Amino acid sequence: MNTYKISLTPRGSITTFPDSQTLFGSICWSIRELYGEEKLEKLLDNFKHNEDRFVISSTFPKGVLRAPMTNWATLEEIIDIGNKAGLESNQVSRGSKNLKKIDYLSERVFRSYLRGELDRLEVVKALISEEGPYVFSDGVLYYRDEHIPRLDSYNENSRRNFINRLSGTTDEGQLFYYNRVFLSTDCKLFFLMKTHNIDYFLPIFRYMSDIGIGGDKSIGVNSYEVVYEGEFEYEKNIEENILLSKYIPYYEEIDWRKSYFKISMGNYKVESRDEFVGEDILKDEIGYLVEGSTLILNQDKEIYGRLPVVKEIKGKKIRHNGLGFFL
Repeated sequence: MNTYKISLTPRGSITTFPDSQTLFGSICWSIRELYGEEKLEKLLDNFKHNEDRFVISSTFPKGVLRAPMTNWATLEEIIDIGNKAGLESNQVSRGSKNLKKIDYLSERVFRSYLRGELDRLEVVKALISEEGPYVFSDGVLYYRDEHIPRLDSYNENSRRNFINRLSGTTDEGQLFYYNRVFLSTDCKLFFLMKTHNIDYFLPIFRYMSDIGIGGDKSIGVNSYEVVYEGEFEYEKNIEENILLSKYIPYYEEIDWRKSYFKISMGNYKVESRDEFVGEDILKDEIGYLVEGSTLILNQDKEIYGRLPVVKEIKGKKIRHNGLGFFL
């Protein structure tokens, strides 16, 4: 499968960056609306062999990708770097703490990592001494000579009526608060897709621009302009695989002893369409590996992970996207 880049430009407030599970659900609803429910069911029932199969990453801010989980340096290496540079212990301590705060790598640094050209001790030295080719700011590690767009945002707690999902009506006097995020007008997000048939998805991206991605679309939240940007080319020389999506693996897919990973648990809701009014739309809690996990894969195959059925509503199987997207 080839890898492609798709940009998301918010048209208003959002609740969160769409992850791979939310994006997968939006794409599947779009396939159903554009190509028919039978076409969608045929895809899902034989996903790994269907000609229109695809795997998607979670969403990231423009210019950065999730930082891989790695041990940047041992305590002894950090102390040795500080001593050789003649630095005070408080400066060494402050710089070493920043290593744990690296959430993202700039795309350029990420590509260096994939090529096996990123010297971890050079990164440590730069962050401790505050000199050298690498800079850390606002959770992002990047090269000193590159410009990374700032993710300017404003958070607001909004109040709404509580809706009883079983009756489809509001309960008098019942309110709840939820978070809305407003990003700067020049802010863009993006996700990556692997597929053999990108032309199949171009109408889907246009349709997603009309319907929104995620919850609260009916009140104007989570609306994006979805634009296909073209192929995402990269060179990879490292053994490990960087996970850029949520992932529900088969145990035998991973060499667990050589991998760095984090497991999280989550509850997701089925998108609340009219046909599900009055139904329990909360999926069963499910566990998954999270973005940034660095995994050694035991098997060589095109698609890793599963699409488990986690609920049935009115005879319809509700699946959960646990397919791993790796670079």
